[in-house]
Amino acid sequence: MSKQATPQGDIVKEYLRKYPSAASHKLAAIIFTEVPALFKTTELARTAIRYYRGANGDKKRGNLTAETYIPKVTIPQAEPENFESYILGDDAYPLIVGGDAHIPYHDQDALEIFIERAIELDAKTILLAGDWIDCYQVSRFQKDPRKRSIKEELETFKDIIGIIKSALPKAKIIFQKGNHEDRIDAYIMSNAPALFGIDNLTLNGLLDAKNLGIEIVGNKRIIKAGHLHIVHGHEFGMSVFSPVNPARGLYMRAKKSALCFHHHRSSSHAETAINGDKVITWSGGCLCGLHPEYLPINNWGHGFTEVAMDDGMFSVRNRDIINYRLV
Repeated sequence: MSKQATPQGDIVKEYLRKYPSAASHKLAAIIFTEVPALFKTTELARTAIRYYRGANGDKKRGNLTAETYIPKVTIPQAEPENFESYILGDDAYPLIVGGDAHIPYHDQDALEIFIERAIELDAKTILLAGDWIDCYQVSRFQKDPRKRSIKEELETFKDIIGIIKSALPKAKIIFQKGNHEDRIDAYIMSNAPALFGIDNLTLNGLLDAKNLGIEIVGNKRIIKAGHLHIVHGHEFGMSVFSPVNPARGLYMRAKKSALCFHHHRSSSHAETAINGDKVITWSGGCLCGLHPEYLPINNWGHGFTEVAMDDGMFSVRNRDIINYRLV
């Protein structure tokens, strides 16, 4: 025979329906705080909760009807997500950032200017902000089999890293994956999914990044230089496009001070919020050839970006390379 409902029971059942997945001890604390006159202690509230959940044993569960039995809802465990920003330390500056070299379709003179400027700055960190390796033969587009293999691209990239390390042996080199480097994983998932995830087939493994002396940042993670957010530019999908300029498109998506590459041209955009906060976004130029066969006519420009830090305040300087002169 079921027990007749009481005012206490009615309130407990109301909270059980309101918080179906809450742990009994947490729900007891909520009831004790919000309805303090209902129970003398949280333990008495917890006992009542367990009763209506049928958690006090088979005998007492038999006293419950379908209307009064309110079991705890258990949400299945979710797949964990790990999307933490990569934070640059206080010793990372001066920082020089270059993107879109598209090796082996890089521009040798533009790349040389980038490295020479890094030496002049005595850069403490060199950030390769995505698309340094073209990954042509593993793209989803129709391919010319006469073009360089992915193996040759990787070897050329290693040679260039060797040049940078010889010029700046103490500098930290960070390689932020762009959409072109992501082609490697996409190719394996599409053509050999059983091999996906094998360490030697990741970009880290293919480059032997540890022995090469670089750190690879993938999974579309944001790199933070103080309050500046650095992305390659593909993290928002195709939606960074703006009829004004890439920096304006980046502002519309990021709404925070940010720097991107990916669009192969330099630009900046500034907005002042109602509270006076200043938000500025930048896009940086590229280090690849400016007239590829798939898009020989474009509005691209060579360049890179310098980032300094002074007492927690960052400053950004976009450097354009025009007719192979740094401006």
